[in-house]
Amino acid sequence: MADSHDTTHDDGQDDDAVEPVGTQAVAFDPFADDDDDDYIEPVGTQAVPYDPFADDEEVGPDAEPLGTQAVPFDPFADDEDDGHAPDVVSSDETSRGTTGSVPTTPVSTTSRRGDSFTTARTRRLIPSKRSLVHDRRLGSNLVELPSISDTNPADAVIDDPVIVERKRNCWKCGEPVGRESGPGTGPLTGDCPHCGSRYSFVPGLAKGTLVADQYEIEGAIAHGGQGWIYLATDHNVSDRPVVLKGLLNSGDSEAQAVALAERQFLASVNHPAIVKIYNFVEHITEEGNRFGYIVMEYIGGQTLKQLTSPDPGAPKNSTKLLSVEQAMAYLLEVLPAIDYLHSVGLVYNDVKPDNIMVSSDEVKLIDMGAVSPINGFGHLYGTPGFQAPEIVKTGPQIATDIYSLGRTLAVLTIPMPMKQGQYVAGLPDVEDVPEFEDNPSFHLLLQRATAADPNDRFASAEEMTTQVLNVLRETVAVHTGVPRPALSTVFTPPRSTFGADLLLAPVDAFFDPDQTAFYDPADIARALPVPLIDTSDPAAPLLTSAALSDPRQILDSIRAARANGFPQMINAEDGHPSIELELVEVRAMLELGDVDQALDQLSAIAMYYGENWRIDWYLGICALYNDEPELAFERFNEVLEVMPGEIGPKLAVAGTAELIGRWINSEKSTSASSSASKVRDWYSIAGHHYHDLWFTDHGIVTAAFGWARLELAAGNIDEAIAPLDDVPSTSRHYSTARATAILALVHGRPSSEITYDQLTRAAARLERMPESEGYRSRLVLIVLGTALGWLVANPPEQPLPDFLGYPFTEAGIRVATEQSLRSLAHQTRNNRAHRFMLVDLANYVRPETLF
Repeated sequence: MADSHDTTHDDGQDDDAVEPVGTQAVAFDPFADDDDDDYIEPVGTQAVPYDPFADDEEVGPDAEPLGTQAVPFDPFADDEDDGHAPDVVSSDETSRGTTGSVPTTPVSTTSRRGDSFTTARTRRLIPSKRSLVHDRRLGSNLVELPSISDTNPADAVIDDPVIVERKRNCWKCGEPVGRESGPGTGPLTGDCPHCGSRYSFVPGLAKGTLVADQYEIEGAIAHGGQGWIYLATDHNVSDRPVVLKGLLNSGDSEAQAVALAERQFLASVNHPAIVKIYNFVEHITEEGNRFGYIVMEYIGGQTLKQLTSPDPGAPKNSTKLLSVEQAMAYLLEVLPAIDYLHSVGLVYNDVKPDNIMVSSDEVKLIDMGAVSPINGFGHLYGTPGFQAPEIVKTGPQIATDIYSLGRTLAVLTIPMPMKQGQYVAGLPDVEDVPEFEDNPSFHLLLQRATAADPNDRFASAEEMTTQVLNVLRETVAVHTGVPRPALSTVFTPPRSTFGADLLLAPVDAFFDPDQTAFYDPADIARALPVPLIDTSDPAAPLLTSAALSDPRQILDSIRAARANGFPQMINAEDGHPSIELELVEVRAMLELGDVDQALDQLSAIAMYYGENWRIDWYLGICALYNDEPELAFERFNEVLEVMPGEIGPKLAVAGTAELIGRWINSEKSTSASSSASKVRDWYSIAGHHYHDLWFTDHGIVTAAFGWARLELAAGNIDEAIAPLDDVPSTSRHYSTARATAILALVHGRPSSEITYDQLTRAAARLERMPESEGYRSRLVLIVLGTALGWLVANPPEQPLPDFLGYPFTEAGIRVATEQSLRSLAHQTRNNRAHRFMLVDLANYVRPETLF
């Protein structure tokens, strides 16, 4: 539908700020010749010619954006009946220079009456699989969404509607018509000078017209590529408001009849997040022309396009965007509807903010005019800037809808560049978009959904729903500070932790305060989660039941089954009945330490099945076992790009990035400046993921310790302690976290850089630690030693309160340190050299006396 803020006359030239193009038709004919050279891409929802053999010829950059375009006999045509009306204004409103709000109006029903008639449903759409529909309250529970007031149907009607001249284009060829370059106004009706088709910008159904002896027209509410859209009263069903939308912008009765018959299948579409289609009717004018209309449910509310339209009086070229959280929450409401359409063999084709309606209690897809069968050919409607570029060759596919969903999410949240009235393909650079720098997961989500190669996009709307929901949980958690944990449907939980005790190395060997420690790459491999078995795999039932078996038993069972030709498997003649079966073998080999055999197996799997993120995952695990963290990082990062909302690949990327940074930091061969820069880069990657993981789920204790390590390496003491303090008391690493926090306050930097406040905070934490805590005696010694160094470097000018029960003076702290060393020496029974060293240290540190 069109916007109401344009004037009734302009000079026919585009303004500097060109509005986004609407839906357009693309002709898709798999048998057509390659003669689409003269096709001009119009503005608006447009039909695109689908020709798999056509050249990839683009419209020249200087071509003037055209209005909504239609073509003769396009059974799948759609128009711009979005939630607001950018092309229509009331004549009295334009004279006052004000704008009117025109809400969207979708679907309705009808029956046979008199000279007009309705057609019966031709087929019933049955989902090929059960569509997983997420609870629509989920988005609202995670995100606070603005309340929307429903629009009274009567308020939607436009008094004396007029199409602004710059939006007047021929419905057939898309060329400008009805425009004037002088001071006058262009004609509202006439013949196109380019193709000769008759055009009219005057509503064909006047107020009071009775269509099919059932629907009384109340007035026009919007205009699009298929003509005017009307509000009507259904006198057969409680005088409910309905919407009538033209099926084809043509007076050709035969084409109208064909279009009417071709759209019958839409009556069987039934989903709570899709506007209801009640009926299809035909109206005969006084001239004897037949026009078909689809009767739809009326939904009062606002489209996402309206919600993001600049406020009145806003500066030219200004944008109004939704928060990332709000946009994802809205998208989650309509993703199940898209998945439903795909399950019944249909493609929506025109996902965009204009076609997502938000009412007071629901979010729905409106405007079913562009829906077509998967692989359907003919004229397919879509909107340049949202429509997948390959659709002219592939026709409507699940991947083309995925692309439009991703583009919609991008347009709602970030300032997307435009050219000639349409959004430019691709995404802006990360450094130009704060939302991308702040939220790498969101950037990866958009990257995959809008990938140029359809094979790189989400495989289904259901898969995209899962990742959008996961990224939404992470985003909300990071922005609110409230964890939003959830079990993954793709990975198991982490099997263990890695690096939790890394900062306590000085405690374990406190007499060597400069000692450093690394975690072994294999520690990461053993701790990471593993991919869950794909339930659609033919071997899933067998493998799920054997998941807890001994790895040798698993390998023996699979070898026996392979020798017998997999009798329980379907299509096992080629020896590759299931990728999951072969990946289970790989996992068993890795658990037995046979990395080389696992790599050979993965190579064979990749040769047979091609690219698969599960293969990349296990290749990353193999690289860790082979001490190749750089290669492991590449593999895990590839998995993360495919599954941007998953905990598993984020944890793997963070762990390997930190490990690479530590290894570089320990090497002395490179220059200091170059080494420091590389370390910072790797630590930045690891730190961002650790941070987001911990904020999302406090059960991922590895992330808390990893974040603390990197903050401590950057000298951010308080920031390092914060995640350690949040480790739950129910965690087996709770004591380790408390001990690490104490050490972070007083260790790893010169005494002169440690503050009195940090010393007293460490002492207070020690006093709260139970005597039975294993680390306590060694931590006391480290804290006392640090306090002694601080006193020597910063002699106090006035007395200080006691410190750990001793006078906070040099003599007092020396006594305390001596006693702690002798006590620890007494506890050391298995290492005489260590015990003697402790005694020597006690003698060295004791206060000077006369004896």
